[in-house]
Amino acid sequence: MVAADEYMSFVDRVEAKATGWESRSTLQLSCTRKGNHLDLKWTGIRWFGQKNNRQSIRVRIAINEESMTYAKDRLNTFAKEWKIDEVMKTEKKLQSIRRKSKHIVKAIINTRNAIRVLKAQKGDEVEAEEEAVG
Repeated sequence: MVAADEYMSFVDRVEAKATGWESRSTLQLSCTRKGNHLDLKWTGIRWFGQKNNRQSIRVRIAINEESMTYAKDRLNTFAKEWKIDEVMKTEKKLQSIRRKSKHIVKAIINTRNAIRVLKAQKGDEVEAEEEAVG
């Protein structure tokens, strides 16, 4: 996914110049696919413990289900100052991808349901049409 790759390249370039873990990012982008579903989400990272024995915990960041995007103030809680503009630019692209993905999945489900109904009405005559749809 181009949006995620561009974002990760940006983070890698900046963090390569970082002097310590304090300047490292505490906001993580994950992009996963399970079947037809795309999961594009941001996760916060909180560090605990002494400097020589630090452990991280991932924190779920809530997404606005209606707009299918993350609020800037929620992302800003975990994003470093040098990163927030790039995060928001990437999030705008991801929002568009989330919306398109949702519509595609709905179309696939509706197509499968239509095939089931057609099969129930016509029987085995529909197999050739089903193969064309996948």
